[in-house]
Amino acid sequence: MTETMTTKPPCATAAQFPWGPLRITERLSLPELGQAQFAETVFRHGLRHTAAAQWTTTSKSLDAVLPHAQSTVRAHRMQSALLDLAPLHGELAFALVTLRRGTAHVDIAAENPERTDEVERWLRATFPAPEATERPEIAVRFWSCSPHGAGCSSRTIAVPPLGEIEANYPTGVRDRLARLAGPEFRPGDGGQLILWYGPPGTGKTYALRALGWEWREWCELHYVIDPEMFFGQRADYMIDVLLDEDEPLLNRGPGAEIRPKWRLLVLEDTGELLAADAKHTTGQGLSRLLNLVDGMVGQGLRVLVLVTTNELLRRLHPAVARPGRCAARIEFEPFDEAEATAWLAARGLRREGGGALTLAHLFAYVHGYEMEPERAVGFGA
Repeated sequence: MTETMTTKPPCATAAQFPWGPLRITERLSLPELGQAQFAETVFRHGLRHTAAAQWTTTSKSLDAVLPHAQSTVRAHRMQSALLDLAPLHGELAFALVTLRRGTAHVDIAAENPERTDEVERWLRATFPAPEATERPEIAVRFWSCSPHGAGCSSRTIAVPPLGEIEANYPTGVRDRLARLAGPEFRPGDGGQLILWYGPPGTGKTYALRALGWEWREWCELHYVIDPEMFFGQRADYMIDVLLDEDEPLLNRGPGAEIRPKWRLLVLEDTGELLAADAKHTTGQGLSRLLNLVDGMVGQGLRVLVLVTTNELLRRLHPAVARPGRCAARIEFEPFDEAEATAWLAARGLRREGGGALTLAHLFAYVHGYEMEPERAVGFGA
């Protein structure tokens, strides 16, 4: 889709509002047109009370609010509408509603703060959040860095309950996963970092999806697509993600006891960030990670950070896994010969010898693929 762009006028005329003159001096693309219209409406009517919120929603269109729309914008994977809600709420009230990649973003302006809360409640009911379901699926927020800061999209993914896949892990790994996913785990006790390490093909990603399902009642899954940027030079990116709490409106009342859910921030395949020479190779990335899970940055945040890596523990920086910082540490190991043989026998297959195998090798065996033995890398290989 081609997006047209307005050009900057050679001389913008100033309009006088209670806060002073307003000038439009920036280039404006169509997806941001609604924001400009909303701001102009707020100034034109002298509305001194505004509010903003966002939440994951199952709604795919703005049809429910189009009768109240003054204007609409449609672009690639987003749509927005500027709403005049005075006829509905009895006094001046406007809202800009934007649907983008499974998330509802709203900006509200009214003559008093009670009206902004009323409008937000109405919008949350109109664009509902996903309801708890017995189907094994969860909503995941995917984060990436853009020129304008943190960008987020939401998607519902199918996940396996841990009980259905536990046989795909050796006994020691299975027991540690059960303790982490079970009710005895207390988020924040013993640190805010969860470390998963082990060779490729041992099932770390599958276990991650299962953990999201087991924790669905109290924790949301947030996946950082570009961890090197998250802990890199763009500190504003990390702050945007950390402070993005999808807090229900109900939590704002005086004396309310309901608290927002914890968030599990997932950083996959981030071994270089945790390596013993991380300071030399990745700059401040390791320091920022440690400050997040055990420092000033993470204080008061209901955030757990799960890092996966293919590196061996001895190759990781000693500061990563120290007591009080690492709430859980799980090494994903291959099946030894006896357990690999039993795993295949449960599927009607027979194997003679062959040593330890990863889960990926076992499934390759089931589907009839040839498995080349792993060879050491080096001058003696």
